[in-house]
Amino acid sequence: MPQTAVRPAREAAPEQPAFSDEALLLTDAPVPGRARDPGRIAGTFASRTVSDWSELEALQDAWEELSSASVEPNPFYEPWMLLPALRSFARRERVEVVLVFRGDLLCGLFPMVQRRGRVGLWRHPYCYLTAPLLRRGCERAAIHCWFDTLAARGAVVRLEDVPGDGCLRLQMVDELNERKWPALVSQAYTRAVLRRAPSAEDFLTRALTGKRRKEFRRQRTRLAELGRLTTEELPPGANPAVWVDEFLDLETRGWKGREGVDSARDRTFVQQMAAGAARRGKLQMLALRLDGRPVALKMNLVGGEGAFAFKITFDESFGRFSPGVLLELDNVDRAHQLPALRWMDSCAAPNRFMINHLWPDRREMQTLFFSTGSRRGALAVAMIPFLHFLRRLVRAA
Repeated sequence: MPQTAVRPAREAAPEQPAFSDEALLLTDAPVPGRARDPGRIAGTFASRTVSDWSELEALQDAWEELSSASVEPNPFYEPWMLLPALRSFARRERVEVVLVFRGDLLCGLFPMVQRRGRVGLWRHPYCYLTAPLLRRGCERAAIHCWFDTLAARGAVVRLEDVPGDGCLRLQMVDELNERKWPALVSQAYTRAVLRRAPSAEDFLTRALTGKRRKEFRRQRTRLAELGRLTTEELPPGANPAVWVDEFLDLETRGWKGREGVDSARDRTFVQQMAAGAARRGKLQMLALRLDGRPVALKMNLVGGEGAFAFKITFDESFGRFSPGVLLELDNVDRAHQLPALRWMDSCAAPNRFMINHLWPDRREMQTLFFSTGSRRGALAVAMIPFLHFLRRLVRAA
């Protein structure tokens, strides 16, 4: 009987250690399977500086697309707001706009101003947020190009009313640390934010005591005794001209008119801005009317999933009825009827009593200084706390 050859067993291959990306996470090496940071792809991003506003007007389509894709919504830097502001308020300042492109794709927009030996983001008189427009996914690359431009413009940068949290702040901190540019937050404050609750009733129950709500209901009832009291909203797609003129006329009859704050230039700006916002579906106006006459008017600007409370005014002759507060209560109710709206920024100063009590949530705003790498700039930034200390001493004397 033939013998069957028995093959020797193959030696088992030595066991391979399991792959771990722990070491990669502790270094700057790219992690397998993870996309590179677009801000580190050399040669794909470039900046361009514009000071001729007609060039910006030619880019409005790309600009509006960037606004809709921006990681931090900011209507104050959108074309329908910024272009009228540049024409109205930038004539006596050194304002220019830095644009960052990836090929032909607009990825960042930074309105800049140079004054008193430093450079920063431009704040026109009606600008309550200076977050630049940054395309989602390109934030770091756009900031990197912008910082290169800043380094060529000045030794010190001052940014006012920038968000104290969120993606923009994190990306800026990372870029500053990588460049080893010294920076400090010289001032911070919080301002009221309306964050959507399950319902307007839930929101107001949290925000106001029962006694306060009862008092506001009493004031509304007393005001309604004088005539037909209605709350109206500017219809979508409607021409806002009549409403805007009502708003400006009512505002002029108040303290702004008495102190000469209002001007033809400001009026023209608000009219142009509101018309542009309305054409794009980004203007919301509410009115509290007594027999058709406005006793309070409010303008909100829509941005992404949020909104910004741009302006409110009321007829001071009805002040005992708190018409501005009554309209704000209607605004809370309306905000909770809009499914896409998640929050509303009050754009208010930190000491605004009414809105601080009505909207309990807050967002942090900062004033940020940093050097662009020179020793002179670093020394100037280091001296800022001491200069603020001296200023407080002088004011206290």
